[in-house]
Amino acid sequence: MPDEPTTTRSGDDLMTIAEICAEHGVSRQTLHTIRANPDSGFPKGVVAPGSTRPKYLRREVAAYFTENPLRPGRRTDLERPDEQ
Repeated sequence: MPDEPTTTRSGDDLMTIAEICAEHGVSRQTLHTIRANPDSGFPKGVVAPGSTRPKYLRREVAAYFTENPLRPGRRTDLERPDEQ
């Protein structure tokens, strides 16, 4: 069976969740949390015929992460109890 095309009619690349995580430096769990929040503004996925896994337009994902830069949290596991 031939591979599904990875571009849309407009020529915009589609990305899987794994590719988004690798390219933008987020974990799958973080990406799932972002996608699950309807107020986050994360782009809607495109499901190809015969598939159940969504793919996302590369330019929309890039625009989302440009508008919503990642803000790493502070590691509290390295602090001593008296430093808090």
